[in-house]
Amino acid sequence: MYLERVKSKEVYYLYLKQYEVRPYYSNNKVTIYSFGRIENALKDMISWRKDFTTFPHELKKNGCTKKELDLWIETLETGTHTRTGKKFSLVM
Repeated sequence: MYLERVKSKEVYYLYLKQYEVRPYYSNNKVTIYSFGRIENALKDMISWRKDFTTFPHELKKNGCTKKELDLWIETLETGTHTRTGKKFSLVM
């Protein structure tokens, strides 16, 4: 699973995606969760970290843990992917 930002009408949105082999599809990316506008995504993630009981059920169902939540927050705050080291700035 990885974070991906998408620009639409001058606004950036944040998605959690996963590669999945799907026959007859040229794009093997599957959206697992939509965090919404990137400005609000970080605020939501920080509130989930404070009170993990509010963490979305869809993410728990897909095996996401508090450790992954911390990695996502670190990625958004530092602007660098925590696992790959690639640049992940909030604004392209």
